[in-house]
Amino acid sequence: MKKRTIFSILIITFMTLSLTVFSGCDIIDRILAEEPAPPGYYDEPAEPEPEPEPEDVAPPESDEPELSAWEQRLRSLPMAIGFANEEGNKLIHVFYKEESDEDAEPAEEETDPVIETDEEINEDDYAPNNFFAETGFDPDMFSLAIGPFGDIWPIAFAYWQDEKYGNNGREIASNFDRLPGFVYSQKDWKLTKNKTFLMTEMGTLLDTMLAIGSPVWRGNMPPMEDETVESIEKYMERKVEWGKILAITKIGDGLIGLVKFERQGDDMLFSIVYMDDKKTLFWNNPAVYDEDSTWRVDAGEEPGQFEPLVLARFEEGLMLMLIWTAPEGDKIVILYEEDGAFKQAEGSAFDRVTAAQ
Repeated sequence: MKKRTIFSILIITFMTLSLTVFSGCDIIDRILAEEPAPPGYYDEPAEPEPEPEPEDVAPPESDEPELSAWEQRLRSLPMAIGFANEEGNKLIHVFYKEESDEDAEPAEEETDPVIETDEEINEDDYAPNNFFAETGFDPDMFSLAIGPFGDIWPIAFAYWQDEKYGNNGREIASNFDRLPGFVYSQKDWKLTKNKTFLMTEMGTLLDTMLAIGSPVWRGNMPPMEDETVESIEKYMERKVEWGKILAITKIGDGLIGLVKFERQGDDMLFSIVYMDDKKTLFWNNPAVYDEDSTWRVDAGEEPGQFEPLVLARFEEGLMLMLIWTAPEGDKIVILYEEDGAFKQAEGSAFDRVTAAQ
C-alpha cells in the first residue's frame, strides 16, 4: 500500500516538473525567436480606461449677421406707408398680391368685392411693404397715422380692397378706389387729402417722439441765418448754395434743415442737418450731376422737397423720419444717429409711386 502511494506521488511530481519545463521552454523559445507574446501574456489585465467626458458642442453658426442695436430697435417698431383719399376719411396701404398668371388683369366690375373683417384675410398671403415685419402683414397692428411735424390721427382697419379695372398704378387720391391694399378708416378728424402718412401703433414710437414745429411762413420754408450757414460751411469745408429750415425743435433751440452745397465740377451734394445747443448731425447725399435726374427721377439738379415726420430719442440716440417728395413719388426715409452723424436705415425707404406709369 505504501509503495503504491509513493509511486503515485512520484508520478504527480514528474508530471508537474514536465509541465514547468515545457512552459519554460515555450517562454525561452519565444524570447530566442524574438516573437512577441500575445497581448496580456505577461501583464495582468489592465484596468479599463475611464470614458471621456462629453465635450460641450457649440450650436451651429447662423448664416445671418448679428443685428446691431439700431437694427434690433427698428425691427421692433411696426411701420408702413399709406396715403389718404380725396374725402380724407380713408387711408390705404397699397399691396399687390402675387398673381399665379402674370398676364392676369383685374376684372371689369363696377362693384367692389369687399372683405368686411380681417378674420377672412389669410395673413400668410400678404407681406408688408416695409423691412421690419418678416412674418406677414397684420392689418390690426396699425392704429395711428403720423403726418408732417408729428401730427397724429387714430385709424382702424376697415377692409381689404381688391384691385379694380382701370387702375393706372398711380398711388394718388383720384386712383384710390382702384388700388389693391388694406384700407383704414378715420371718422373723427379728416386726414389731409392725398397726403403721405406713416402708419404705426400706439406704443414705443409714440412714447419717444419729440415735439417739432413747422417754420412755414406764407407757404415758404425760411432760409437759414447767415451765422448758421457759416458754421455749416466751416464744418463741411464746402460753400453752401442755399439752406432752408424744415422744422424747429422744442429741445435746445434746435432745427432740422436742408442744405444744398455749391456744385464742384460734376460733384453734387445736399445734406439734411440737425442742430441744437449740444450736437450737430448730418445726413450727406453726394451725387453725380445729371441735368434731368441728379438725385431723383425728373427732379433736375434739385434734391426735392422734405417734410419731417418724426423726431424721436432712444437709448441709441436720435431717429429722424422724413417724407422725401419728387416728381416720381414720395419716400419715407428713416435716419438714425451713429458715430456723430445720421445714417439711413438699410431698406428703410417706403415708396409711394405718384408718377404716371
